[in-house]
Amino acid sequence: MAKILIITQEIETGKKLQAELTQKGLDSSVATVKEKVLDRALRESLELIVLELNGSLNQTILRDLTHSGKIKNKVPIVALVNGESLAQPVDYLGVDDFVFWPYDSGELAFRARRLLEKNLKEDEIIRAGDLMIDMANCEVRVEGKIVELTFKEYELLKFLIKDRGRVFSREALLNKVWGYDYFGGDRTVDVHVRRLRSKIEPSGQVFIETVRNIGYRFKKIK
Repeated sequence: MAKILIITQEIETGKKLQAELTQKGLDSSVATVKEKVLDRALRESLELIVLELNGSLNQTILRDLTHSGKIKNKVPIVALVNGESLAQPVDYLGVDDFVFWPYDSGELAFRARRLLEKNLKEDEIIRAGDLMIDMANCEVRVEGKIVELTFKEYELLKFLIKDRGRVFSREALLNKVWGYDYFGGDRTVDVHVRRLRSKIEPSGQVFIETVRNIGYRFKKIK
C-alpha cells in the first residue's frame, strides 16, 4: 500500500485525514508541524506527502522538504490550503497539487492516487477502466482500492489482460498459467476465474467474459 505522510498543525486534523484516506484504500501516517518532519521523511520510505500549508512554520517545512537536497528521490506533495493563502506572497515551488479547505476527502484521495500513479513507470502499470495492475509491486486495484488476490489469480489476470479481447481455451490457460506439467483439469480454470471475478467485479462491471464452449477473454476496455 502507498506510504503517505500527513503533516498538519493539529494531531486531531491529521487523524481525521488518515481515517478518510484509509477508507479510500490509502495507507498513511501522521506527523504534526511540531515534530522533526524532515528527519522522519528521511527515515521512512515515502511515496507521497500531504501538507497542511497554512502558517510560516509550515512554509519552512515545505522549504526543508523540497530544497534541502537530503531527500534523493522527489516525493510528490499535495498541499492543503485555504483561499486566503493564495493571496499571500508564498513560495509554492515544490508543491505538485493543491486541495482547498474545506476539503473533500474524495477529491484528496483522487489527487493523491494520480500523483502516486504518475510516479510509477508507465510500463509497470496496466489499466482497464477502473482496474489497475501495478506490476512493480504486484498490486491490483479496482476503483482505487486494493484487491487481495492469490498468486494464481494474479497470474491469470495478468495473462488475460495483456492480450485483452483474445479468447483463450481452458486448456491454453492451464498450459500458460499453470504450466504444461500441471495435471489438474479444466475445472481448475473455471474455479479460479469465478473467484477472480468475485474480487474484481464487485460492482457488476464485467472485465472477464465467458465465451461459450471455448473459454475466456478479458474484455477490451481502455
